[in-house]
Order: sequence, then structure tokens, then C-alpha cells
Amino acid sequence: MSTAPVSSRRGWRSPWLLAVLLGMLTFLWAVAQFRHPVTGFSSLISIGDEIERRLVPAVRDTPHFTYERSAGYDGAYYVQLAMHPTLDNPELEKAIDNLPYRARRMLFCWVAWLLGLGQPAWIIQAHALLNVGCWLALAVLLWRWFPPVSGGDVLRWCGVMFSHGVCMSVRHSLVDAPSLLLLALAVRWFEQGARVRGGVVLALAGLGKETSLLGAGAMGDGAAWREPRTWLRLAWTGALVALPLLVWMSFIRLRFGPADDTGLGNFNLPFAGLVEKWRDAVHALGADHDRALRWGTVACVLALTVQFLFLVLRWRPAEIWWRVGIAFAGLMIFVSTPVWEGFPGAATRVLLPMTLAFNILVPRGRRWLPVLIAGNLSVCAGWMEFNPPREFYHVSGERALVAAVQVKPASGWFSPETTEGVTWRWSEGRSVLRFNNLSGAPVRLAAKGGLASARGERTITFTRGETVLW
Repeated sequence: MSTAPVSSRRGWRSPWLLAVLLGMLTFLWAVAQFRHPVTGFSSLISIGDEIERRLVPAVRDTPHFTYERSAGYDGAYYVQLAMHPTLDNPELEKAIDNLPYRARRMLFCWVAWLLGLGQPAWIIQAHALLNVGCWLALAVLLWRWFPPVSGGDVLRWCGVMFSHGVCMSVRHSLVDAPSLLLLALAVRWFEQGARVRGGVVLALAGLGKETSLLGAGAMGDGAAWREPRTWLRLAWTGALVALPLLVWMSFIRLRFGPADDTGLGNFNLPFAGLVEKWRDAVHALGADHDRALRWGTVACVLALTVQFLFLVLRWRPAEIWWRVGIAFAGLMIFVSTPVWEGFPGAATRVLLPMTLAFNILVPRGRRWLPVLIAGNLSVCAGWMEFNPPREFYHVSGERALVAAVQVKPASGWFSPETTEGVTWRWSEGRSVLRFNNLSGAPVRLAAKGGLASARGERTITFTRGETVLW
């Protein structure tokens, strides 16, 4: 049974279409804030300085943004896999924690390598912007279910596109938003009766993220779900869809041996992880700092809980998106602390297909509006992800020279802090700010700024090598 929207497309020339386009432009503006004249968009990958020395040379020797006093996030591992799409570099085993587990999700690493034409600098940028491209493609694809002809459809569209899970995937160059795009595309073709085409796309989605294969329920015949032949056919087609991932995992096992961590630690007894998350989120509200983040975490957990209850209490096995959503609702029952921990945590991106299914299935009408709003509260935390790294310095001048001059806090500094648009760093004792001229020719540098000390006079010295300039 198709779950195509009941809204008419005849009213597309309306303020609602303008609202959607404005939302897309706002998203692009938010992403543009992460661009740096030297390192491009690599700050979207979240590479931490704690793993800098272990990076494969193709990444370490290519200009990229590094977060101080940070271990980074998973995108830092995927970009290294993108540099070596055949996994032929022996340094990968030292650079990537639990390589056999990470290497399962190679599809988007291959795509980044292809888009970057095998050039390290281009691959880094392609990897950083892959989620952005997938976001735009998903934004247009969702018009199939949420045509911008009414406020309700725009609310559903925003509930998916600006959900915390999607924003987190974009912000850290993860596989979740691209996988959601492929899953949605597969279901679209299943709805149109193009089962082979949809199955191929779903198989590709499994190579991007293995949990995407839970969407195989979309291939079944929901109208005859009680008949044994329906389950036999689903098992057979599901095995075919999973075959590419199984072959790739077999190759990884032969090459690297079994994974140290197979990912089973992400699962626990039913509801144990969810109950623990609710307890921690409510308890954290008593803290005096990061109030917005802590309330945003509660909003995310509440949204996922509402989505889960809606799918479980409103049994609709004949509908394709319900079968997809209920599979991920089942996943939510068993995910444990590693998925839930943090503020807001990774659960919002792990359960993105449930979020999309919820928005498609909630009936239209004012009576269901409170449910729709409650299930989309994670947008309150989504925009918190788009907080670009800021520094207490700004390099200005001719474009070529700005790209050639690198400024890097070398030692003795705390992390940047920003208040009312002003960014600064505290310094502990002797601190060094290093200027590197990569232009190959002399560059005249004029430095200006503000200084303050809480403990009397301090001295600033400008040096070039061992020569004191000022």
C-alpha cells in the first residue's frame, strides 16, 4: 500500500514553497560558516588533535582543521578510509580503532574517493561536503511525501531535515543522513512497484550503514503479512539484499581477522538504555551550565519516545513506511548506553528512519498536531550542531596571501571562548602563537589586537626563528 501524501501539488506556487526554499538557503548559510580559507570545509569532519599523530599520511600531510584537546568523532576515521578505498595501507590498522568494524561502512568512503578523483586534498573536501549534497537531495526527495502546499507538510519536512539526527550527521560528516537518503529512495521505488531498482538501492544503503537493511520490511506484502509465504518471500529477498554487505564483510574478515568489537556492546536488555537516558537527561537539568543543551537533550529523548509510542500503538502492517518505522522502533528498544550517552547523544541519528516514518504516517488534521509537534522536538537541538569553530584571531588581506599564511596556537593556550561576538583565549604561563608563511616569498605582517592580564604586566615578543623582531 502506498503512503504517498494526500496533499495536492497544484498549490506549489504558495508561501509554503518559499518557506521551504528559505529553509534550504538557511541551511547552506549555516554550512558556509564552517569554511576556512586554508582548510576549506574540513572542520565538518571533526578531527581531534589526540589522534593527529596516528592519522594516515594522506590526511596528516594535507591541510585540514584540527580540534584542540579532542579525540574528534567518527568522521575522522571515515575520511582515512576514503583515502585508501581498497584498504591496502597497513597504517590503517594503527590509525583507526577497530578497523574491521569501521570498514563495513565503505560505500560513502568510495563515493568521496571518486568525487575527489583520488587527490587527498579533494577527497577531504568531498568527504566533508558529501552530507551537504545528500541533505539537498533528500530535501527535494521528501517533496514526494511532503509537498510544500500547507503548513503541516512544511512542519513534517522541517521535522526531518532539521532534526538533530540529520544535523549531527552533516556536522560531523557521518553516514547516517546519506544512508537515510538511499533508504528513502528505495522505499519510493517500492511504492512505485519498481522492486528490483528499490532492492538494489537498499543493498547499497547496507554498504553505507548496516542497519539500513532493517528497511527490508518495505519489500514485503503488508496486506498478506499473516501468510507464511509472505515471510518466506521476505526472507529470500532480504538475503539477496544483504548479500553485498555479507561479501564485503567476508573480505574484511579474511584481510584483518575478526573485529575486536563487533558492535554488540551497543545493545542491551529491552528498554534498559532508554530508561537510563531518561534518568540522566532529567537529572542533568539541575546543572547550572549548558542549560540549552540539557533541555535540548530532553527534547530529543521526548521526540524519540513519542515516535516510538505512535508506531507501536498504531498498528499498520499494510503500510510500507510503518513496516520500516516499526523495525527501527524495535532497534530503539535494545540500543544501550554507547548510543544514548552524551548530550544529546547519537540515538537521534541512529533512529533517523523512524523519524521519517513517523512524519509520513501521522494523520493530517489539527487533532494530530500536538503529536506531530512533540515527535519533532529534536529540531530544538538540531541547530546547536551548527556552531562553527571560532578563533581569537582573523587573517585578512589579499586572498592569495590569506591562504598562504597559517596561524596556529602552538602551546600554552586554553580553548577559545566567545561572549557577545568577541572571541578570546586564556593563556597559562608562556604561550606561543605561530605564523607560517607558505607563499614562498616574504610577506609583511601587521598584527593588532587586545591584551589583558589578571596578574600584572606581561611581555609579548615577536620572533623569526631565533631572531627577536619586537
